[in-house]
Amino acid sequence: MPRISICFFILICSTALLFAIPGNYPAGLAEKYCSWLDIVEYIITPAEQKIFMQLTNERDRDAFISIFWKQRDPTNGTPENEFKDEHIKRFQYASRYFGFTSPLPGWKTDRGRIYILLGPPVSRNEIFKGDLYPIEIWDYYGGGKTGLPTMFHIVFFRKGGLGDFKLYVPSQDGPAALLVKDIDAYSDNDYSKIVNRIDEISPEVADIALSLIPGESTINYSPSMRDMFMLTHIYDLPKDNINTTYAANFLKFKSYVNVEDSVDFLSSRNQIVVLRDPILHMNFVHFAVWPKRISVDFSEEKDKYYCNYKLVVDVKQKGKSIFQYNKNLPFYYDKDNMETTLANGLIIADFFPVISGEFELDVFIQNAVNREFCFFEQKLYSAAIQADKWNFFGPLVSYRLKQEPNKNRVAFSLLNFQLSPDPQFIFGFQEPVSFFVGVDRGSDDAPIHAEIEVSSLSLTAPFSQTIPCQPLGPSPMQLFFGQLGRLTPGNYRLLAKIRDSHGIIHQSDETTFTISPMAKVPHPPIASPTMNSDKTFAFYGMLANQYENCGLPENAEQYYEKALAEAPANSTIILAYARFLSNHKKYDRLLEIIAPLQNQPQSAFEYFSQKGITLYQQGKYAEAVNSLLKANEHYDSDTSVLNALGIAFIRLNNSSEGRKALTASLKLNPRQPEITQVLDQLDKKK
Repeated sequence: MPRISICFFILICSTALLFAIPGNYPAGLAEKYCSWLDIVEYIITPAEQKIFMQLTNERDRDAFISIFWKQRDPTNGTPENEFKDEHIKRFQYASRYFGFTSPLPGWKTDRGRIYILLGPPVSRNEIFKGDLYPIEIWDYYGGGKTGLPTMFHIVFFRKGGLGDFKLYVPSQDGPAALLVKDIDAYSDNDYSKIVNRIDEISPEVADIALSLIPGESTINYSPSMRDMFMLTHIYDLPKDNINTTYAANFLKFKSYVNVEDSVDFLSSRNQIVVLRDPILHMNFVHFAVWPKRISVDFSEEKDKYYCNYKLVVDVKQKGKSIFQYNKNLPFYYDKDNMETTLANGLIIADFFPVISGEFELDVFIQNAVNREFCFFEQKLYSAAIQADKWNFFGPLVSYRLKQEPNKNRVAFSLLNFQLSPDPQFIFGFQEPVSFFVGVDRGSDDAPIHAEIEVSSLSLTAPFSQTIPCQPLGPSPMQLFFGQLGRLTPGNYRLLAKIRDSHGIIHQSDETTFTISPMAKVPHPPIASPTMNSDKTFAFYGMLANQYENCGLPENAEQYYEKALAEAPANSTIILAYARFLSNHKKYDRLLEIIAPLQNQPQSAFEYFSQKGITLYQQGKYAEAVNSLLKANEHYDSDTSVLNALGIAFIRLNNSSEGRKALTASLKLNPRQPEITQVLDQLDKKK
């Protein structure tokens, strides 16, 4: 088959698919969602449609629809969504006016599709002449960012004189399809005779018979192939430049989104690194998120501009969550700082300890102002430290490396050094770009020599240099840093090479970065919550929780004990450890660790309830009743306390008091079949 014929065949097939009637929707899908799918049929991307069809409840569908429209809002931050309003207006018009001559709803007709996608034409000409089938010519202006011709026509005709108006495509239908002619009067491929005959009837129709683009000339009167590309582009236009990342990740972040609020998904640049703390000997995940934009509001009370971020971090292993935390991060700015922030954006950074292993990290960040949010997921590897193995951390590249005593721990800090993350990894050629790398050598404490190799990624301008590293503070884990010096604009690769005492070279992972032609690149300010360096017990508690959820109780207990040793009276640590000990039936230790809560009035309920339930589980019913009654005095609506109290009374042959406690529990939560059964058995014994 000749090449031109193959191209023509492909175009014809693609057009047939392009104009295919939408398929049926899943059985059981509510009418309002079927109607919505009708409305967005011509603007929804395949990725969005695929995910929407997987949703199983109204809450998720409503959240998806809200984000769908927000992705197309040309004026974020205002209550109006001009794109949505105009699209629905066009859909309603098409449904109302283009279905009279078709068995299909108006929006499904060819005229309806074009009207929905392009809006009303600049001019519309209806041609009804005896030797031509009924024709409509719609004129449009293109140009600008549309990628369409400055002016073009869209033509519809009643093919064969019957039925509804169909889209006329010169290269597909041919000019003969417009003409009412006697059989065998002339061949359908005799374009010159056909066009000349059409010109005799209507010069205006002759102008569009071979091309929909005014002034386009064709060879030997053959129909234009350019029309096919133009029409395909028209149908692709509403799906171009739509960020469908939200759809790909919707099933993961949908539980974080409040469907009652208007929500707006933002793309973001992200940076994640696992660093080993040389003092605590823990691995920490440090991450930075740079949203595409930031919205602020004004606080009359504080006389400042502000944004307020909700941060949700979820660490999973094989799909199971092993660690999750939430934070609210309010940030305030005066006018000058606010203008800088709006111009350059804001990087939100945080950090947390992580046990060794392979994980998936989900990060969800939502600004209370305008409800805009970011989400990303990334694989995470945290190396286990072994006595006979080297582990590298980094290298990192930073446009600023500060050294100053700091009583607080923040993201991207080690010892007294603070790095400044920038997830786009672009630096000005006059900026003092620094590098950092760490290596934990286990039990190897022999002298080592470190250097950084920087090489250009350009094939036309190869470049490589080696820069010696300086040790960064005394530590079993050796840290190194240095400055890259002046580099010409371009893309670079950086890796660390460390030579051990035997002369063997150990090599780190590599990182890449770009030196800009600009002398200095604007870097967003960094907003990061801080933690007092004295509160290491919190980190131990986080690791204990992770070990527990990974099914490693011995490791979990070890770290709970470390946390408790650091903060023996901290109620959060005590209660978390108490829950763990209860699950593993270590009741004696549980009673020991909760003792400090007895002297904390704000923790009185927790103390007596934990003690009472533990004594109950040990079969010490009389002692359990005493503690549970005291717990109930502080808070009388806890079903666990009431149930343990009721059963303890029954075991002490005090059915009357037992019945009262269990009946009160059922009033709070009627769906307790085991408690209902106990009460039924008491009734039978009467």
